[in-house]
Amino acid sequence: MRFPPAFRFAPLLMTLAAPPLAAQTPTPTPTPTPSPDDSFYSRSLHFTNRGILYNYEKGLQRLTGFPADRLGCTKASCHVKSCDVCHRTEANGRAVYSVAQARTEKACAACHGEPDPKDTDVHVRKGLKCMDCHSAREIHGDGTPYDSVWQQGVLGVRCEGCHKDLKKIPSHTVHSGKLDCGACHTRETPTCFNCHIDSRLAGVQDVSIKREGLAFLINHDGRVKLGNLLTYVYKNGTAITVAPTYPHKISKQGRTCAECHGTRIAKDVAASALVLTRFEKGELTSITGVVPVVDPATWKLAFLGRQGETWVPLANPQAPIVAFSGFSSPLTREQLARLVSEAR
Repeated sequence: MRFPPAFRFAPLLMTLAAPPLAAQTPTPTPTPTPSPDDSFYSRSLHFTNRGILYNYEKGLQRLTGFPADRLGCTKASCHVKSCDVCHRTEANGRAVYSVAQARTEKACAACHGEPDPKDTDVHVRKGLKCMDCHSAREIHGDGTPYDSVWQQGVLGVRCEGCHKDLKKIPSHTVHSGKLDCGACHTRETPTCFNCHIDSRLAGVQDVSIKREGLAFLINHDGRVKLGNLLTYVYKNGTAITVAPTYPHKISKQGRTCAECHGTRIAKDVAASALVLTRFEKGELTSITGVVPVVDPATWKLAFLGRQGETWVPLANPQAPIVAFSGFSSPLTREQLARLVSEAR
């Protein structure tokens, strides 16, 4: 139920368009916060946190049968209820609004986490900040009550906005704009397996097993994109959710063709013979590499229960409920066939 640390900069709750700010720079004149009835910001994802509810209802609720607030997924602290949260500062001892204050990223870190000083993201290392890429329109909304940050029209950020000469690079040309940059330039995203709902209900937070070294490929918004896969256990039931992700761990060097095409993983997926995780000698292990997602219900995964603080295999677990959230979809069989083939 907890988003992986790699999401710390991800615009999971963002929407569009900036409301008119009374002051663009600090002034000694106090500026009142608009009430929800007066501001289109009140319909934004930052204000409503609607994305969490929408994805839960489409996916995990099919396993649990109860609403998200029972799991603590709708905490008021996760909602940005007023302009003050990001823009409030003081000048001459009086409260004012400031764009400069919002750009300090203190408000971003409150929900998305502090940047890791050892972060491998090429943009972070060069000193870029959140608002160097993301627009005020994305942050504040445009009055449209979107269901998810991954809904078409919500985010306007594209790598091509800064990187203009992509057609000069053969690997970009061969994919004809059908492959999202992050799918190649993100080395991995942490994957959480076996989120244990019963423990969460008992008040024990974030009981799951994190593994790294995996990159899942899915379809979203007309492109093959990097996805994240999470597995859940509730009583004897199991679930798998898949969604787009952008963990902001971009490397300058992209993947090689052989990392995606003609791999053992791609061939196992095509044959419905993929063993994604195993539980041996008290430890969950997983494969590593690029995983094309077609039908994860056919994969072999270890689903685990809990005895005290010990993981134990579920006896006769139910077949997993599979949900593709965030307006994503599995790869087609034609796309998978191209990945099974050796790169040419």
